[in-house]
Amino acid sequence: MAIALSEPRIITRGAYTVLGAWAPYAGQDEGPGWAGADAAFRVRKEAVAHRADDRILGFMYRPQRDNPAIPEDLRACFVGVEVTSLEGQPESLFVTHFSGGEYVLVDCRGDTSAEAAEGVGQAIGMLMEWIPAHGYAEGDACFAAAHEAAATPPWVETVYIKLEPAGQS
Repeated sequence: MAIALSEPRIITRGAYTVLGAWAPYAGQDEGPGWAGADAAFRVRKEAVAHRADDRILGFMYRPQRDNPAIPEDLRACFVGVEVTSLEGQPESLFVTHFSGGEYVLVDCRGDTSAEAAEGVGQAIGMLMEWIPAHGYAEGDACFAAAHEAAATPPWVETVYIKLEPAGQS
């Protein structure tokens, strides 16, 4: 099959509360950040209560947004799940929020999870051109999500980018 990207589609939804783990990385190699965040989250995942659905979200993270004491230049990756309540959640996990509104989505399909993940970068690149061409600006959120319970193959990761009217971001 190779990598296949869907046509962009727009949804409107409320704010997200995401609970998960993050890990820093240095330089341009995000690999250690993704591996560290994924490993830290997966060992605690079963203790998470009040999940909104079966999606696992991954995104580049700016921990300074949630903790101003963290240096501005720290780069990190975050892996977690959307939750409907913070009551009874593991203290060892972190919370961040995404605003509600319009999001543009693209599905990335592949025969393997690696192909679907590779499609995420391609989808983001495509959307960085699509967004201004369709009268929007990139908003304050960009993440990829995959359903845990989805039958595979094909593997599917969906890219979400928050939209704002052009000139409003």
